[in-house]
Amino acid sequence: MKKPIKIAAAIALLGTVLWGCKSTTTPSATNVSKVILPTDVCKSCVVSQDTFKTWFKNGVPAANAAVVPANSVTFTPNNNCDFYRWSEQMFLWITSPDSSYGSGGKIVLESPVFYNVSPPDSAGNRILTPHKPDSLFHMAGHIRKLGPNRLPAFMDKKGRLFEIEEAKPIVKDATGKPVEVGEVKPATANGIAQLLDKAGKPIVHPMALIHHKVNAKFIVQRVKVGKSFVFLDGSGNQVQAEQAQATDDIMMSQGKSLVYYLSLVNDVYAYYMTGVRNHDPSIDSTSFPTTAAARDAVCKYARKNHAILPDSNALAIEIKSSWVEASTLPNPQDYVTVNAIIPTYDTTNNQIWKPNGEKKAKMALVGIHIVGSVAHHPEMIWATFEHESNTPNAKYQYVDSTKAKTVKTVPQDKGTGWLFSNTTDTALTAYNNSHMTDTTATGAATDNIIATPGNTISPSNTMQTLPWGSAWGQPTNQQDSSSAASNSEIISINNNVRGMIPGEDIRKNYLFIGAIWTFKGTPPTGNGYDQNPVNPPASGTTIGTSVLANTTMETYFQSPNFSCFTCHSDSPASFAPASISHIFSKLEPLYRVHDQLNKKKK
Repeated sequence: MKKPIKIAAAIALLGTVLWGCKSTTTPSATNVSKVILPTDVCKSCVVSQDTFKTWFKNGVPAANAAVVPANSVTFTPNNNCDFYRWSEQMFLWITSPDSSYGSGGKIVLESPVFYNVSPPDSAGNRILTPHKPDSLFHMAGHIRKLGPNRLPAFMDKKGRLFEIEEAKPIVKDATGKPVEVGEVKPATANGIAQLLDKAGKPIVHPMALIHHKVNAKFIVQRVKVGKSFVFLDGSGNQVQAEQAQATDDIMMSQGKSLVYYLSLVNDVYAYYMTGVRNHDPSIDSTSFPTTAAARDAVCKYARKNHAILPDSNALAIEIKSSWVEASTLPNPQDYVTVNAIIPTYDTTNNQIWKPNGEKKAKMALVGIHIVGSVAHHPEMIWATFEHESNTPNAKYQYVDSTKAKTVKTVPQDKGTGWLFSNTTDTALTAYNNSHMTDTTATGAATDNIIATPGNTISPSNTMQTLPWGSAWGQPTNQQDSSSAASNSEIISINNNVRGMIPGEDIRKNYLFIGAIWTFKGTPPTGNGYDQNPVNPPASGTTIGTSVLANTTMETYFQSPNFSCFTCHSDSPASFAPASISHIFSKLEPLYRVHDQLNKKKK
């Protein structure tokens, strides 16, 4: 996305060069690949030693020591690095040992400050439950990618994003008359499937019946009869998906652990949402809190419900995270871990796995999105982190620290010891091909896992095709002149922060991949959804690492056309929480939970 990256690079030049960095840590296990960062990168984004000390609760950096959250209320953005510093501090806080929240000495992520977000029920609704010291997380075995209309999304073979309407197999014919589809004949050599009516006659120029009006040209109907289906748009075009099932893809590590997912929100988010849903007049429902007054209103509302928010200056935070079973890793000691309940499957058939129960397991963190509201930015900062051994990077460029500021190219990573890759193939087509999906992707009500055509339920090879959120390095090799500068900021702060963390701190094994926000905090416009990333509108333009993707959560949605705001936005552009957060409008208010607890006490 050329324009956002250029803006980001221009702002980056305002950053001040402070001090040096150290090399990254070495994994303790053999045959473990990891991303190696250039040490000669231009130090365009760093954290001063004095500032870094203030991040630690005791004012002294120490291995695996407690970190305080960034103060989002006093956040003052002067350049890109301020957003990146916020991101780094929040990650260190969330993965800190909990020394004051009452969660039994575990990490902050497991403390009562965060609320578990349940998987959606049949109506899509979710509930929040406070995490208690004696409780375990419940993790899901798949993640559904949703588009701006909160419909399942997929990327077609041309790299465009589409959403899926599930409906009865009724389409319009060439005259506009509704016709029930009796049979979907699989696509022939020309890639076009044929639709027949109930009498077995071909339907002339079938067109989808699209009910959603916003961005309707990028919504398709899944016309399904039996096991055969086709994606059809409102003009009668058949959209060809890159993957056979196109959505609800499931990942598996090379150690043969499924990737499991966990969603959380913090207490400020939970009570803000409850106040809005309960129509409390003191709570501003138009955007997530970004000011001291908005924070105070949420705290006051929480106190009315007998709750104290100990870190309210963090403002509203939403977390999405990805995990694998620690027992499948050669080096589990190098990962942040928690205990959780995960679903189990009958794995005797390599074409279909059926759920057969649950089990307790130690889970290792492999990826995390941290999304938070801050002063001047109600659209929120969207930051993401991954373990350094997840996947190889495609080639990318950076600016070195010499006086000449030479642009250097880092070749594509190799090695077979990656958590999600065991090939050294240099062709990008060898990566990011899904081997399995959840059967809900085909309209089924069950959570069976099925192999995609031509595959078994097995690990596939994954690559970070957009290292550090840069659009350079795609198969076309089209280079944006500012991508090297943008990459340098991210590499610089990674080297700097990881180098200042003393000792054998587990958090040094995670990489900050990048963060995005909008230009001057304007409402996000969904840049990329209109398939025109080269010339996005000035208002709402994505700033930072503008094509950001996490390989464990956007594995099959890595594209120079997309950003987080592609899906987390609305038309017209808005700061409305339900536009920014996919879960906001589907959450049950906390006061209902309090009412239930009070009834039990009586």
